[in-house]
Amino acid sequence: MALPTVLDSAMQDFGLEHLLVLFMLATSFLLVAITFERIAAYMLLRVSIGGASKVMVEARKGSLADARKACGTKKSAVTDILVVGLDRAVGAVRGEPGRAMMREKKRLVGKLKARTWILATAGALMPFVGLFGTVIGVMASFQAIGESGQGGFAVVSVGISQALIATAVGIAVALEGVFLFNVLQAISGKLTRDVSLIVDEMLELIEYQRTANAGRPVK
Repeated sequence: MALPTVLDSAMQDFGLEHLLVLFMLATSFLLVAITFERIAAYMLLRVSIGGASKVMVEARKGSLADARKACGTKKSAVTDILVVGLDRAVGAVRGEPGRAMMREKKRLVGKLKARTWILATAGALMPFVGLFGTVIGVMASFQAIGESGQGGFAVVSVGISQALIATAVGIAVALEGVFLFNVLQAISGKLTRDVSLIVDEMLELIEYQRTANAGRPVK
């Protein structure tokens, strides 16, 4: 029996296994939607990283006050991290610049990982959901054969082939979830490293200014 015919036959009777297939297909669309939403967020962060270059230029010149002014009033993910450190470095806010910037960086990293757990969870669970649907379908098929009193390979193969659709869909959705999760992890990891480099350099410049202003020799 051709696959489209099997699918049409499977959809005629909405048993539990068919509902599970629909659930897995809906999950597949959800995974794609989450991926596009995360990529859009990562693109905004990439723009924010590029916008922080002006702040770093001023800080490298030796003026933390000018670097703070370069942050401006426009909020962005990276400049928000730099602002909390610079405010403390210039004395506008009490606190330790390093701890404040690290705290904001952790908050940003948490936002980068938002909702990606759904992809990893789908990659782990969907094969079992598909297998469960297949077991239910096979049980229903054998029950129908027993009630009708008709058997034979032709009759059994049709029911089993319909039930195996659930397993195939589950594996496909799992592969999709794992692949998209790894892609997002690679992108977010690269962005996290870029942000860390900016934060580390700003901390270095702040410490340099502190040492210079204190009159101690700079090593």
